[in-house]
Amino acid sequence: MNTPLAASVALGYPVAVVLGVTHGWPLLPLSMLAALILVASWGVLAATGRVLLATGLGAGIALLLAFDAGSWLLYTVPVLVMGLLSYLFARSLRPGSTPLITRYALAMGASDTAPVHRYTRRLTLAWALLCATMALASVALALFAPAGAWALFANGVNYLLLAALFLLEYPLRRWLLRNEPRNGFFAYLIELARADHQRILRHP
Repeated sequence: MNTPLAASVALGYPVAVVLGVTHGWPLLPLSMLAALILVASWGVLAATGRVLLATGLGAGIALLLAFDAGSWLLYTVPVLVMGLLSYLFARSLRPGSTPLITRYALAMGASDTAPVHRYTRRLTLAWALLCATMALASVALALFAPAGAWALFANGVNYLLLAALFLLEYPLRRWLLRNEPRNGFFAYLIELARADHQRILRHP
């Protein structure tokens, strides 16, 4: 996957949704969503698979526009994204499983101690609850709020809230877990990006 390109398309998608919903241009966000799927899948597909995927995405967009169903897909995406994130965090809290953030912390060099396990378990729960709240809020706004208000929240404010939790959690962790090793925030980001995400997510 071309990570810079995928990141650019992913960052452009919320803007496309806001413009598409407020101005009645469903083709714009649908095209951006299709481009994001194509870019994310490009590296794992052979040439034939890429052609088939691009053709299928194009046909899907045409059908959605023909049946005036594109808006419903756009309303569904943020609910699915936040719902999936909430599920990933919440399912790791079940008995016999290691909380998701505990897995990341241990994989990135945190000590295997009771304070670390307690803190990361609570943080995993906080992420699960926040993502679930964002999913429910997106549903409520889609049903009862103007389209523009929904678009701004579900494709902008919700991600800003997730970013705020991520950013504010780091100094909180430094304060609560003073004895844990640390190399600075940017080093932490680099280490997080290099983590074996597939292995961590597969961990029971």
